Amino acid sequence: MNKKYIFFALFLVFSIVSCSENESKDEKPSKESLKARIKEMEDSIRGLQANLNEIKQIPNLTHFELINRLLDYYHNYPEDPFSAECLDKVHMKYSGLNIPERAAQYADTLLLEYPKYPNRAMVLESQGSNYDVFLQPRDTAKIRYYYNLLLKENPKMDKEKRAGIIDRLNHLDMNFDQFIEYKISNMPIP
Repeated sequence: MNKKYIFFALFLVFSIVSCSENESKDEKPSKESLKARIKEMEDSIRGLQANLNEIKQIPNLTHFELINRLLDYYHNYPEDPFSAECLDKVHMKYSGLNIPERAAQYADTLLLEYPKYPNRAMVLESQGSNYDVFLQPRDTAKIRYYYNLLLKENPKMDKEKRAGIIDRLNHLDMNFDQFIEYKISNMPIP
């Protein structure tokens, strides 16, 4: 049964890619057609996720096809606000695929090109975590930059969250695991 789902996913990806190659290279695809292609791929991935018990894993090729579709939209319509959402999804996909370098690159592009993006705080927090936990060697200057920007741009942030970020900034000499151990060892015992 799982081979059927994998075959179906691969068949879907290849058939869509081959159909899109037949389109004229000179003609810019419409926003609607690009959005439809993105939705089609997202629906396909959701369908595969619903059958994870049977297929065990979604092929990476499927995720990369979604990334390509999201980037197609961004490259064709960079001025459109939906392009920011596409970059955010690309950043999250690369994070999910455990490719933190690419996740950070696309998050940086998003932060630079769309400074008023509504989900900016989450992207800043993701970048701080990315540089703190996943990217090696750790870059404390980048961690400090993203967390300070997050604090500066969000003065009404939840007080506990703000305190947690400030505490992390005060202990950047510790890597993330050391910081967690430090926090656990300093918890009051009931």
